[in-house]
Amino acid sequence: MTLASGAEHLERNLNGRWERADMRVGDVWFVPSSPISWRWRSIGDEPLSTVHLHIERGLIDSVAEQMELGGSRDLSLGDAMRFHDPLIAAMLGALHRAAADPSDSRLYVDALAHALAAHLLQHYSRGRPVPGRLPAQPERLVPRRIRRVTDYIRANLGTDLSIGELAGQAGLSPFHFSRVFHREAGETPHQYVTRLRLEEAARQLRATDHTVLQIAIAVGFESASHFSVQFKRGYGVTPLAYRLRG
Repeated sequence: MTLASGAEHLERNLNGRWERADMRVGDVWFVPSSPISWRWRSIGDEPLSTVHLHIERGLIDSVAEQMELGGSRDLSLGDAMRFHDPLIAAMLGALHRAAADPSDSRLYVDALAHALAAHLLQHYSRGRPVPGRLPAQPERLVPRRIRRVTDYIRANLGTDLSIGELAGQAGLSPFHFSRVFHREAGETPHQYVTRLRLEEAARQLRATDHTVLQIAIAVGFESASHFSVQFKRGYGVTPLAYRLRG
């Protein structure tokens, strides 16, 4: 959990003992699985808004397997009433913004969630690399594998692509795929897919008389409004203005 805005006085009762702390934007706290009681009150003039992120056990276990961690995979954050980790706070903020903007694709959210799980396991668990084995190095994506992934993306632009699907096409684990793809293609999977969707949309705006909504759906956006926002970011004008400009 973190704060999106405001400040609060937070109290928790863990194992029969009350603890207190003043929380501000940038602070992070963790809700352990053990029984716990909370109470809080706003201590600022700005409206109080909290961000809660629930991470599935399966994601933690999957990323731990890909990182070849041994030992315990339980996160050891429960003893800290408050801790400061700018990277976790930034990722929580990015996930919060993505949740409020459906134009951010599942690829983007998947990548953030995997990165957050890896960071938590690396720095806040008792897991260690399996003894006697070197940490797995990402396999280099040869041109044939790059083409397999990019061909799959082009053939499925209109669908809700996921990191797992693309990693499967590349024959890599989702944990390694995003980093390896970025190294080989020069873009993250999310950036690459968004660029291809906008390029195909621009082509259809020039070459067809389909409506903006029809084009938006065809290239994988949920609505004309979200498509228009992304298109203007990429091309500097709205889809309609782009079409009229010829």
